[in-house]
Amino acid sequence: MVRRMTISRKPPARLWRDDSGAVVVTLALAVTALMGLLSVAVEVGSWYVVRRNLQSAADAAALAGALEYARSTPGRVADSATREAVRNGAVAGTDTILVNSPPASGAFSGDPQAVEAIITHPQGRLFTALFGSGTVPITTRSVARLRSTGEACVLALDRAASGAVTAQGSAVINTQGCVLAANSVSETAIDLGGSSVVAADSLWTSGNYALGGSTNASFARPPVAHAWALPDPYADLTIPALGNACPNNNTRIQNETRTLTPGVYCNGISVGAHGVAILEPGTYYINRGNFDVGAQGTVRCNCTAPHGVTIVLTSTSNTTQIGGVDINGGATVTLRAPSDPGYAYPGVLFFQDRRASASGESRLNGGATMSLNGALYFPAQAMQWNGNSFGGTQGCVRIIARMVSFSGNTALDDAGCAAQGVRPIATTSATLGE
Repeated sequence: MVRRMTISRKPPARLWRDDSGAVVVTLALAVTALMGLLSVAVEVGSWYVVRRNLQSAADAAALAGALEYARSTPGRVADSATREAVRNGAVAGTDTILVNSPPASGAFSGDPQAVEAIITHPQGRLFTALFGSGTVPITTRSVARLRSTGEACVLALDRAASGAVTAQGSAVINTQGCVLAANSVSETAIDLGGSSVVAADSLWTSGNYALGGSTNASFARPPVAHAWALPDPYADLTIPALGNACPNNNTRIQNETRTLTPGVYCNGISVGAHGVAILEPGTYYINRGNFDVGAQGTVRCNCTAPHGVTIVLTSTSNTTQIGGVDINGGATVTLRAPSDPGYAYPGVLFFQDRRASASGESRLNGGATMSLNGALYFPAQAMQWNGNSFGGTQGCVRIIARMVSFSGNTALDDAGCAAQGVRPIATTSATLGE
């Protein structure tokens, strides 16, 4: 038997309406589009990862630049910021790193205490190449600003000495409201030993500090170690040429009262027992020799604010003849620096020529009744503040010396320094502002 196969044929109109298999085609197209969108989304998401990493680099760059500025090295701000940006992920030679000090835009535009870092990364395309050509610039920006954390009333300038600032024996140091600072990198740059009692706002040093086993130290803020050196606030001070004239020579006052006027004093000023020296306002240049006040000697300034005196210790001949200050036990000294900017050295009470021999030292010794108001500036030599030397009623004392040592009872007052015209010695930190 032969079977016949019947082939069914649909009319053309019905074939046109047949949708068998269309779902598969539609799904394939949809999946392709979805994968494309997912790929683009993944790529765009990777850009945010790149941007986040660049933001960390920009933050590090801005902070590094601000801290470099705090170190008083503005010429190195850009280099330091760039180096830190690369260390934190920016690619040297590929990324554009722009450092502005001060910032060129934003809330801190023109602020000299702020540093702006802008990093631009040329991101290559993957799937987004279907929609555009070339690289995609990814830009991040950060601004760091310096913030004052306190002010130092004692600053030792020596960069290497052990014990640049010391308190020994039974010293009692009360410097509430201000910082004890040392620029030395020694691990014992600040050495508080013996049975000393120290109350201060904080410590600040380029090296480290040591507290003796019997030391009683209290700080309003944690001490800062391994920090940058604080700038010398009076590094720009100069001494004019004095010539060879000596209108006042070998000034010795004992068992008498004498009024002194500003000018040049050769071979020192010495006030002995029962001697009273009254200083008229102005600048006293001691050309060779010391400023000495012996036991039962009295020195006072015949002046009220904004007037005062500055005592400059120098030498027109051998620098070994640059003298110091020696105030002995039993002396009475009441002096204030001028606050009027019309004076030669506003805010400065003692200024020792920085050419002085490093082996010398100035001493403010025990038992003296002192009221000193102003900056005591001995950049080349050590200064000893010994015995029961109280600050009295003065409104501001700042000690800047190569090294500073304390013993006995000491009270330093940081109040009124701005009104006195004394330059600040600010401790700072850098914080992100934008």
